[in-house]
Amino acid sequence: MNPGFSQKNRVIIFRLFYIVIFIVLLVRYAYVQLIQQDIYYRQSERNRIRPITLEPPRGVVRDRFEEILIDNVPAYSVYAIPNELSSPDSVFAFLGDLLDIPAEEFHMKYKRDRRGPFQKVKICQYVDFEALARLEENKLDLPGIVYGVEPRRFYPSGVRAPHLFGYLGEIDEKGLQSEEYADYDRGDIIGKAGIEKIYEKILQGKKGYQFVEVDALGREVSVIEELKSQPPVPGLELQLSIDAGLQRLLEQKMDTLRGGAAILNCQNGEVIALVSKPGYDPELFAKPITLKTWKELTNDPAKPLFDRMVQSGTNPGSTYKIITAIAGLQENLINPEEKVFCPGYYRLGRRTFKCWKAGGHGSVNLRQAIEQSCNVYFYRMIQKVGLENWSKYSRMFHFGEKTGIDLTHEFSGSVPDKTYFDRRYGAGKWSTGLLLNLTVGQGELLVTPLQMASFALLVANRGYGYRPHVNRIIKNPATDDDQEFFEHQPLIVQGIREDVWDLIHQGMYDVVYGVNGTAKRANPGKIRVAGKTGTAQNPHGEDHAWFIGFAPYKNPKVAFCFFVENGGGGGAVAAPIARAMLTYLLREDKI
Repeated sequence: MNPGFSQKNRVIIFRLFYIVIFIVLLVRYAYVQLIQQDIYYRQSERNRIRPITLEPPRGVVRDRFEEILIDNVPAYSVYAIPNELSSPDSVFAFLGDLLDIPAEEFHMKYKRDRRGPFQKVKICQYVDFEALARLEENKLDLPGIVYGVEPRRFYPSGVRAPHLFGYLGEIDEKGLQSEEYADYDRGDIIGKAGIEKIYEKILQGKKGYQFVEVDALGREVSVIEELKSQPPVPGLELQLSIDAGLQRLLEQKMDTLRGGAAILNCQNGEVIALVSKPGYDPELFAKPITLKTWKELTNDPAKPLFDRMVQSGTNPGSTYKIITAIAGLQENLINPEEKVFCPGYYRLGRRTFKCWKAGGHGSVNLRQAIEQSCNVYFYRMIQKVGLENWSKYSRMFHFGEKTGIDLTHEFSGSVPDKTYFDRRYGAGKWSTGLLLNLTVGQGELLVTPLQMASFALLVANRGYGYRPHVNRIIKNPATDDDQEFFEHQPLIVQGIREDVWDLIHQGMYDVVYGVNGTAKRANPGKIRVAGKTGTAQNPHGEDHAWFIGFAPYKNPKVAFCFFVENGGGGGAVAAPIARAMLTYLLREDKI
């Protein structure tokens, strides 16, 4: 073989090889640069440009005099961007050390909520500024980790009304699948109870967005002005009917008690104050609540999460004697001048039913029986009125149904009738003794304190009332003239004669101002008050104290209900709180 020829062939082969490689690369380069230019350009832009969601400020909540009850402060949330998160295990471990949070929590949220390579995943909420500074200092060691600003609730007025305000929380899987939250995303914060939940769509606002340029390390360099951004739209404001000053006063007066208070405007049903005690600090839910704190709240025997004014079903005691009186008078079954002798007890067959006053009240007519809250008088009268009339008038005054207040988890109460007793005890197998219990507000009758306040309003206005509500005005902060007033929904009890109302009002007036009245301690001095005390027996401890009423007597402006669990007598415990409330309204010239 000719060695020169062999060497020449090898050179030619190598040259041809390099030419082929060059042609292949040239073709590939042309294909990428010319044919697939748009595809790779979009991909490079996607790596360079990051869309940022701008959270809207949640709507501010004010009281009836514009004092801010609920406002927002800036808070920070931490997000992971899957496309930039090259090593989740090491990054989450380092992040956990910085924030003092177990890395497992980040992994759980990341796996649960991840939806795409470029969609941010919220892995931590409400990081304080000190922790945020640590994140910024170590940003180069946290590729794919970013943070954003979002509003957090705080309560500047000092009003602590968690059952009224409600709280916020992250939307859950059930919420995401419902039509109600069709336009919400994972990680979004929504109202979970109270007005935060009822008026969620009004308070929430609308998200905005902008586009920012990031460098190779994922750091935001600048906002890209040529890509049009959309500013967030703040939520609308709520102006509640609550009087913050009165709310604070009643929260203070009842701070060590179990029970609550409801004060209603007689002219439109607005809730001027609504207190449930014991409660909890709403700031606890202004950021993610710890499992320890949640267990402490749920296991607390005082039940601070339970709204006693709206959710509790309890016996109303002697406050409910007004129903028997109205039914008997309207049906002409009670003669208001008829005297009944009270020796302190009443015998029905082999059973003895006691009056609250052991020595008895002597001979009393209807007006005196209301004034002194004589059980024996009403034991006798309910047998004339009968169960059918008693349950009929109970339902006329809307007991056994929800008041319709714009709050969550309201209880409807229970009004037993013949059908109920026949079903429970058997037809003809229940005794008149059950009826005697009902007339003094005991037995199977269950009401909420809010229902009793609404009842007091109907009595004050002689059968004309309104559904109670806490929202007064919905206002757009951007346009002062854009206001929507809450529709006042009337509740009317028709057919009660004026002479019946006269007698009921006179009896309730005597409760406060009569010689033997049971609520003398409710007298505020400058105005006249009408009311009715009640003491509901409690087999598990001290009796529950009630006081309902209205003021002023001649031209009612407020109706109220005060309820104290294990408080004893209504006149001794609940009536003085009513006096403090009326004294405040007088001092502030609000009544």
